[in-house]
Amino acid sequence: MAAKPEIVYVFDGYCGWCWGIEATVQKLAAEFPDRFQFSALSGGLITGARIGPLGDFSDYIERAIPRVEQMTGTQFTDAYKARIRDRSTMQNSLVPAAAFALVTETNAEVDTMQLADEILRLNFVSGLDISLPKTYEDLFRVHGLSPKEALDRLGESQLAALAEPQFTRAREMGAEAFPTIVYGREGTYFPLCQGYQSYENLSHALDILHREPPPI
Repeated sequence: MAAKPEIVYVFDGYCGWCWGIEATVQKLAAEFPDRFQFSALSGGLITGARIGPLGDFSDYIERAIPRVEQMTGTQFTDAYKARIRDRSTMQNSLVPAAAFALVTETNAEVDTMQLADEILRLNFVSGLDISLPKTYEDLFRVHGLSPKEALDRLGESQLAALAEPQFTRAREMGAEAFPTIVYGREGTYFPLCQGYQSYENLSHALDILHREPPPI
């Protein structure tokens, strides 16, 4: 039997639009499990020269939140809104991506869609600092990792080695923005959307792709 086509959700722990589309991709995964293999991949929104205080972006984020909430129906908690005004909070996408990689590396059976949701919730619901490795202690424990051993591996010198392979794979799939939803079949990938799309649009696209798979 031929392998099912893939739907890859490329997200980033700091991406507000990823939080906005989260309920949509979870609903798609629940609706189409017999037609597609769903997975998530952590991307790199805040890297290199962009790494810095979250407070530097607070004005922009506060202006964007109402639009994201209006378009998606998703809510941002007061805990998150308080966090974005804290200039001591640093943004660094290497950390959530490395935490994601540690869990998937240790547990090959993990539901990566659920794992993406758990990481996004640490930020946008709990309002925690997802650039601090200790933020992931409970996450590691839930997924069967020793928190101490996992935190040892999240040392600064090892972050890039854990995170960058995911960033490279995401780029190879055509992800140049977040979120990106990627369709893949027989090792060939192309983006279905880059940025937010509604459930109705994506569900319709998946129906068409199932009925009429594109040529490879």
